[in-house]
Amino acid sequence: MTNIQLFLSIGIPTMAVLIGFLMNNARLSSIENRIGSFESNLGARIDGVDSRLTAIEGDVRQFYRDLGAHEAEIGNLKAQRRA
Repeated sequence: MTNIQLFLSIGIPTMAVLIGFLMNNARLSSIENRIGSFESNLGARIDGVDSRLTAIEGDVRQFYRDLGAHEAEIGNLKAQRRA
């Protein structure tokens, strides 16, 4: 085998593998960047949902406080009516 044949049979496939590796590595970096931005966006959305749920929880607590007060007033009115 001559040196040119050896270079063609070993060198070109090796170069193709290296080029493929470099291109794949660049794609992986791009995917990692997309995932990172998605995670930060998702984190912000989760924080927004958490704050909304906290506000809803406060509203529900106030509702039950008001409901208890109204039930007490209704109980007093029923007691006055019976008397």
